[in-house]
Amino acid sequence: MKSYLPLFAILLFLQSCDAFTDQRAVTKEEFYELKDNVTITKVSEGKILEEATPKAQEIYKKIESKKVEIISFLENNPSKQQELFQLIGLDSTQAELIEKIAYRKTASEAEYEKEKQIFKAYQNITDPTLYQENLQILHGKEKILYSYPNFDTESQKLGGVWSIILSQKEIIRSFKKEKKSRFG
Repeated sequence: MKSYLPLFAILLFLQSCDAFTDQRAVTKEEFYELKDNVTITKVSEGKILEEATPKAQEIYKKIESKKVEIISFLENNPSKQQELFQLIGLDSTQAELIEKIAYRKTASEAEYEKEKQIFKAYQNITDPTLYQENLQILHGKEKILYSYPNFDTESQKLGGVWSIILSQKEIIRSFKKEKKSRFG
């Protein structure tokens, strides 16, 4: 056993020096240089929603121009989101923000509880001129739900609700991208 001890010590030393990996430790100077270049900014929910609103509205405007075609596509291909993004005509920046686009005809189709509540609230509105968009942070504050009611003029009632799920992380990242493009 004693003859293996020096070999074990050498292997332990080599492993601690990262000889078997391509990773290396960051020096103290590198750490402080990186630390000085990173800024952490706390962003309020209000600011996130304020930033998300025009982005979601712009996406919805594109949907609205092809509403019937998109509803038909979603009924036949609910999981083909990338193809849906192309059909809508979203650019890559908009597509990065979106986790999912859905059209719900009933509250039971809703994926999230908040989405069901919003759908039911829209159903209780009797005057379609009162229909408004809705923006909510949901699912553990990871996602943003943009809802827009679709009034069916033939039946004179709610036809369904558009749900656009946005990634909160991507909305926050867009702050940084916009700041760089404005000042960079």
